Amino acid sequence: MSNRIEIRVYVSEDERDRLDQEAAAMEVSRGQLIRERALAAAAMSPWTVSPPNMRTYSAAVDRAARVAAGVPRPQLEAIVAATLQALVESQAEPSCA
Repeated sequence: MSNRIEIRVYVSEDERDRLDQEAAAMEVSRGQLIRERALAAAAMSPWTVSPPNMRTYSAAVDRAARVAAGVPRPQLEAIVAATLQALVESQAEPSCA
């Protein structure tokens, strides 16, 4: 990707280590993890992606990209984010049984 600009984020050593561990588990760079989280959170506000959901989110976007070839990835990300958010919200609602 060209034309990137630097954005500085300050985190504690523990937070940096946690980001490094999560990025390694997902086999992505720390920068890519932060970028995906920031952009995903903006696309699906107010939902914030937690670590287990980030893995699910990334896998769902990758699967959607394989199935819907030709659809721009940002659109797929927004669709997947909205779908996951709806699922999370539906599980949080009390049942009317």
